[in-house]
Formats: sequence, structure tokens, C-alpha cells
Amino acid sequence: MASSVIPPVCNSTTVKTPFTSTTKSSSLASTPKPSQLFLRGKRNHSFKVSCKVSNGDENQSVETNNSVDRRNVLLGLGGLYGAANVVPLASATPIPAPTTSCSKTGATIKPGLPVPYSCCPPPLKIDPKDIPHYTFPTGSKLRIRPASHAVDEEYMAKYNLAITKMKELDVTDPDDPRGFAAQAKIHCAYCNGAYTVAGKELQIHFSWLFFPFHRWYLYFYERILGSLINDPTFGLPYWNWDHPKGMRLPHMFDQPNVYPDLYDPRRNQEHRGSVIMDLGHFGQDVKGTDLQMMSNNLTLMYRQMITNSPCPQLFFGKPYCTEVGPKPGQGAIENIPHTPVHIWVGSKPNENNCKNGEDMGNFYSAGKDPAFYSHHANVDRMWTIWKTLGGKRKDINKPDYLNSEFFFYDEKKNPFLVKVRDCLDNKKMGYDFQAMPTPWRNFKPLKKSKSKVNARSVPPVTQTFPIAKIDKAITFSIKRETSGRTQQEKDAEEEMLTFLELNIDQRKHIRFDVFINADANSNWYELDRAEFAGSYTALPHVHSDPTKPHVAPIAKFQLAITELLEEIGLEDEDDIVVTLVPKTGGEFVAIKSAVITLEAC
Repeated sequence: MASSVIPPVCNSTTVKTPFTSTTKSSSLASTPKPSQLFLRGKRNHSFKVSCKVSNGDENQSVETNNSVDRRNVLLGLGGLYGAANVVPLASATPIPAPTTSCSKTGATIKPGLPVPYSCCPPPLKIDPKDIPHYTFPTGSKLRIRPASHAVDEEYMAKYNLAITKMKELDVTDPDDPRGFAAQAKIHCAYCNGAYTVAGKELQIHFSWLFFPFHRWYLYFYERILGSLINDPTFGLPYWNWDHPKGMRLPHMFDQPNVYPDLYDPRRNQEHRGSVIMDLGHFGQDVKGTDLQMMSNNLTLMYRQMITNSPCPQLFFGKPYCTEVGPKPGQGAIENIPHTPVHIWVGSKPNENNCKNGEDMGNFYSAGKDPAFYSHHANVDRMWTIWKTLGGKRKDINKPDYLNSEFFFYDEKKNPFLVKVRDCLDNKKMGYDFQAMPTPWRNFKPLKKSKSKVNARSVPPVTQTFPIAKIDKAITFSIKRETSGRTQQEKDAEEEMLTFLELNIDQRKHIRFDVFINADANSNWYELDRAEFAGSYTALPHVHSDPTKPHVAPIAKFQLAITELLEEIGLEDEDDIVVTLVPKTGGEFVAIKSAVITLEAC
């Protein structure tokens, strides 16, 4: 039988000394006090966000966008991308489990660059038609997933032993589906083009399948680990990067001499030890104090979990069914912090001879880093927490979502089909999370501009656009459709700041931030401010065909600004002032125009 062990893609022999911080001294104008960081204000019990996206009405037609490119992701508030070519469906077919469609040569790292090994699971020993649907075991004790920063040495040793035994399976039986390599390949197969459904590539990112797929993936991974160490109560640790104490690489993953099987040398060596992570990281480290970094992170968590996720479609992502192609549109948490954490952990370009962000920084290799599973355990925790925040925040109940299926092996090497509908409640699946504070709930950003910026003091949008490049901060005024809207009007339509016809160089890391009513002398690295509206980002992608253009047209980039205008007191203004601030690669961005519109969310 062919070996399923994953061969190395890049040199993993270089291991730098841990605990070497690369955080630079702050260039910020000011930083919040510790009391502001953790004890700011009273808890906000009222989330006044306008959204009319379906909350799961089974009779509502599905709308999806088939033009979204996975290389371009948004960090913004209510960021909507590529809304052209919307296809309404009278009916939709759920995504089926890909039990017979895996191509051993179909997975690619990027177009023209195939994955150098097969990502397919071990061959089935039964007819695919005979694969049963999974039923949960009864009488099991609830497994508790601990916070990674709070575990003790005994737990770390136990977790390392479980991974060691999983890796040993790769040697004793390369076709054992419980092996470390086989488990890592699951992510590659579902995410890098090995599977097809209805004649199209299957991609479980960039849609409403993101959360349920990874929940099922971790469910079986966790049970396999527990069975290998004869501990049915074993729970995966979650990396709680949403809390300041968890905003660094967990200690258990950074001790190569003590817990070697939890360590992955194919990580960014400058992000080890006590370095505070950036939940908005897209290839370039932010200059700031640890306190400012934590404050920025908590602000991003508030924006993504509360401001940007008032209803299911904005949280989970857009509908994905067999009638449409993959990548219809991602939800807020998949956008950030999910993707930035992947990139922050993965190798820098050409570090240890890794050219594609291996391991965590690329879908095909992410499962080879044990930190991947702890990262996604916290993503999974966000799903559970989000449903406790009130309002329209509840699970989707569309049948084409609930009846979508995946295919996994259990801890006894038996294949099973699983449905989305069976993973909506983590406690019914037999696990829960260790309780930890969530300070971002109270971290609604404060207005920092001392007064309203005079819209007549800056050029109007008609004199500013088109923009050939964003090589410096660009400020302009823009007229709103209406002002002084009632709450009923806000509930019916979301106010959107829309940038039309962007052209970006696909070879570059790109990020520019958007601020509203910000003073000209503002410190643009401070995101913990109400004036911060969001960011546009793009990951580099080089065509294997040199004859193809490197400039990609983007239909539109949108930010929802209803709540933001309330926060900074601009609801009654006819014109507002907008500033675009380049963070990386701004000189490779061109924008034709900008408008403000009212749209049903």
C-alpha cells in the first residue's frame, strides 16, 4: 500500500531560540490605560445593528455570489465583496459528502502548483453507498475543552503523548485513517481542490459550511486522540486569542525539547515566545506596544462578533449548494480573526525554505501543525458564544444548509456520513468549553476625534476619484443618500460605504484601512477607536502562466456604517469625511469611485 505519510515540503531543520520577542517600541501617539483595556464602561446589552439578511426562513430564496476570489478577504464592518453576478435560486441542493470523488493529483497549492502528495483519505473497505450516518454514543461524560493558556504540565504531557501515538500510526500502518498524516490531509482534501461535487471543486471555506465542517473535523480528531491514550474525557485545548492572556502562541506549542510533537518548526520564528499576536495580521507586523496590540485585538473581536455579525448570513457566510460554484462569500469570523491567525503562525516567505506560508499559513499544510486544531477549537467556541449575544444571532435553519454532509472516519477506523443539522449544539455532541472571560464584549470602541471634521475642508469625492494608487493617506468628503434616519428605517436598510471597480496587483500583500471623521493627525495604528470602519486586504497570488495579467478587477468593496455613524454622532450630517490609509501595498491599488447607498442587509 502506498504510504500516506506527508513528505516535507520545506526545510524544517532550522529551529531558532524561543522566547525572542521582535515587538518594536511604540510609535503611537497614545495608548489606553490598563483600566480602560479591561474594565471599560458597563456591559453593552443593546446591540443596535441594522440587518435584514434572512435568519433562516426556509421559504426564502437563496442568493449567492459565484465571483468571490478566495485570495481577497475583508477585515471590515459588514464587508461585502464582489456583489455582482448574484444568482437567485428557486430551490437548492445540499452539498453531499464526497465519498467517491477524490482526485489523488487534483489538490493544488495555487493554480499551476500541485500539492506534492495525494490528499485523499485511505481507500474505503466498503461500498460508498453502504456508509452509515453517524449517531452519537450514549452515556459518555461531557468532555471539557480547556483554555490553552490555563493548562498544566500534566495536561501538556498528555496531549503530547496523544499526538506522538497518532504519528506512530503513520509508520505502523500508513493507511490508518486515524494517523497524523491522514488527519492533516482531511483539510487539504476539502480545501485545496481534491474533492469535487456536482462536477465542481468542493471548497468548505468562504461559505456557510466553514463552521460546521471544522466542528465535525475537530469532533472526530478529539475522539481519536482520547482513544489513543485511553482517556474518553480528553478535550482539545482551545487557543483563546480573544482574551489578552491568550494573545500569544500557547506555551505548549513552543517547547521543542519538552513537547516535541506539539512543536512545528515551520512557523514564523519571529512570532514565538511572548510576542503579542495581531488578529488583523496580513503579512506585515504592526508597530505598537503590547498594550496597544491587545487593545486593537479586542476592538477587532468586538467589531467581528457584535457589530459585523448581527444576523446569521453575516456571521456564517453565504449559502453554498450544488447549483452554484464554491466560495460564494465568507462570514465575519472566518475573515478575521480566523485567517490572520493562520498567516501569523505560518512561516514567512522563504523562511526555512517555505515559499507558501507552510504549515499554518496555507490550507493544504495547516493540519500538520498541532496549533491548527487549538486555533479552530476557539473558532468553534466563537460559534457557541455568538448565539448567546441576543438579537437575530441564531443558527440557520434552511434545509439546504442543515442537510449538507461530510465524510469522516471515527476512532475505530469506521467511515461515517455526518450532517450539518447534527452539529448545531456542541453539548449534544458531548463537549463544552472551560469558562473564560470575554472582555471584548465590553470593548465597544470610543470616539477619539474631538470634533466633527468639516466636510467642506477636504476635496469632495468627485474631485478625488478615480484614484491611481494609495501611497499616502487620502481624505475626501462624500454625500449620503439621507440623514436623520429613524430606527425603523435603519432596521429596514443598512447604510453602506461602497468603493467601486478596484484594481489590485495580485502579486502583492495589500491592506488599506478606512476611517470616518478622523483627524488628519490621527495615529493610524490605533484601531481601538469608533472612527475605524474596516480594512480591505488581499493575499498575494502569482499566476503560473506569465502571459496572464497580474492586475485583478474587483467589482466592489463595501462597509456597513450605520452603527458607526451612531457611535461618532454623524447621523444627522448630509456629508461625511472618509480617509483611506495604506498599510501595505497601497501603491498597487486603484479605485474608480466611491458612493454611499442604502441596502437591505
